[in-house]
Amino acid sequence: MDYEMPSLSEPFTWISYAILGSLVGLAQAGGIGGGPIVSPVMMVLLGCSSKQAIWNTYIMLFGGSIGNFARLGREKIQDGSSPLINYQLVQITLPLLLAGAILGVASGKWLPKLVIVIFLFAILLNVFLKTKNVYKKVREKERNDLLIQVEMKEININDQNILPQNLQQLKDNESKLYPTENLKEIALSVFIVVALTLLKGAATIPSILGIGYCGYGYHFINFIIFGVGFYNVQRYRQQIKKDEVLKESIGYDFSGGKISEVYDITVKSSMKAGFLGGLVGLGGGVVLTPVWLETGINPARAAASATFTVMFTSFISVFIIALSGGYQLSQFLILASVSGCGSYLVAGILKKLVKKYKRESIIIQVLLVVIAFGLVVLPLQSIKDVYYNPISSIQFGRLC
Repeated sequence: MDYEMPSLSEPFTWISYAILGSLVGLAQAGGIGGGPIVSPVMMVLLGCSSKQAIWNTYIMLFGGSIGNFARLGREKIQDGSSPLINYQLVQITLPLLLAGAILGVASGKWLPKLVIVIFLFAILLNVFLKTKNVYKKVREKERNDLLIQVEMKEININDQNILPQNLQQLKDNESKLYPTENLKEIALSVFIVVALTLLKGAATIPSILGIGYCGYGYHFINFIIFGVGFYNVQRYRQQIKKDEVLKESIGYDFSGGKISEVYDITVKSSMKAGFLGGLVGLGGGVVLTPVWLETGINPARAAASATFTVMFTSFISVFIIALSGGYQLSQFLILASVSGCGSYLVAGILKKLVKKYKRESIIIQVLLVVIAFGLVVLPLQSIKDVYYNPISSIQFGRLC
């Protein structure tokens, strides 16, 4: 790898890291990961090429997601009946999100820098316009004190003694801060992708099966990853149907909505989010958060859940790039630490602001500001990059 990180002995380096950490923190709080703003800003502050900036962004998304989870993973929704992060929603999102990220990373290596930048700008503009409409609706409801928290939540009955035993047990299980079954399925999805990635090998690590790097066998295993993802998605669909039938039989209150009602749009968006996240370093949250907001999920919960998924998609992206020899250990440790600290601190500040002003639309405001910033910085830096490196900006690479 040709790129070298700036020296820590330079004062401007620390200023650059402080700016990047804050930007990642704001983006993580809005539920979009951070790619839209980190990549172009990193090109300016750290002297990266557009492609190297995207690779570095994967590290910052991973570190930022960990910092955000350290803060929000201990939180519950307002009535305290379930975790702030909707782990069931993450579970059904992850299989195709991870599969799409692999395809996105490969496409990002192959496509010219200029094409990737155009993709990124178009995505940001589309998301900005959609999120702006959502913000207007949420803010209008807040002004009229009619904001209805439409989210997949458990029942809330004050007299616990009158609940049937099965219903009380269900309520207790769903109020756990870290639901074991959902987390097992999430871990399984990640393990499958990591294991199959090791089986197919990489540029610097040979396949344990003797598969040639970037050959037919290599790409065949990628198709297997997609197949396993589709299988798990269908398996989860059956589980959800079975669970909801059981809940109806024991008198479960679905006034907060059924997860089956947002299942199809979530699954469709997960594949798109994974591909675009891997392609341009978005992490997937920039697609998922606006979709979940449009379905009526509470802004804080939508952002926290999307950011939790970013932890895994960015991890897979970092894992793939690292196997190809794209990172140095010092590079990973510095960028992950900067983004992790920034996300942890910003998440805490925004939590206090939302609580103080009782306005969860603040989270959507942050999302809009971050995207708008990216829309301004990205084209300016890209024009500069094309001006100084016109040939490299239009050259195709390899899929591996």
